[in-house]
Amino acid sequence: MAPNPELSLAEAGGLPRLFVWAGRPRSLWILAALTLISGAAMLPAMITMADHGASLIAFENAGTVARSEEILAEWGAAGKAAAWWQLALDVPFLIGYGLFAAGACAAVARRAARVGKSWLRRAAAVLAWFGPVAAVADLLQNISLALILAGHVAQPWSRIAATSGPTVNGLMAIALIFALAGTAATREQPAEVTRAELD
Repeated sequence: MAPNPELSLAEAGGLPRLFVWAGRPRSLWILAALTLISGAAMLPAMITMADHGASLIAFENAGTVARSEEILAEWGAAGKAAAWWQLALDVPFLIGYGLFAAGACAAVARRAARVGKSWLRRAAAVLAWFGPVAAVADLLQNISLALILAGHVAQPWSRIAATSGPTVNGLMAIALIFALAGTAATREQPAEVTRAELD
């Protein structure tokens, strides 16, 4: 059986096979669709939460026991039910964006290997982990919020939830900006037409 060049790249660059799969064009479209669909599905729950008091962002950034209790009291049963729905739908959302970022960086690694930019390939192999790590941080935030919703309002859950958000945003921003810049840096230039060819 002929060796799979994508798997060879994964082994050489330290990329898991899941990341290599995520870096295929079709996989990137699937992950983008998963992220967008699950993100859109969360909107009604987020609107319900805001209509009954604090927004989702306010809940995530409460940071203190007193503020968390205040938000739960404002929401009532309807707001809390909406928050549970949002947390459930956030799971496919974070899987989608985490693997999309990993796949985008894996695609840069593949392109960098093709054009001989080994330093860029190595950087892409490292930054490919930023998306999944961001997704894990988001999941940790969700677990903390779920515990608060279940009545475990004591610290450290509100503090963990408040610190997870900036971590997620920072890691995803770095990964996506790198993926865009790396894609531009590995764009294959058209071959120059020599004078001999014109003659």
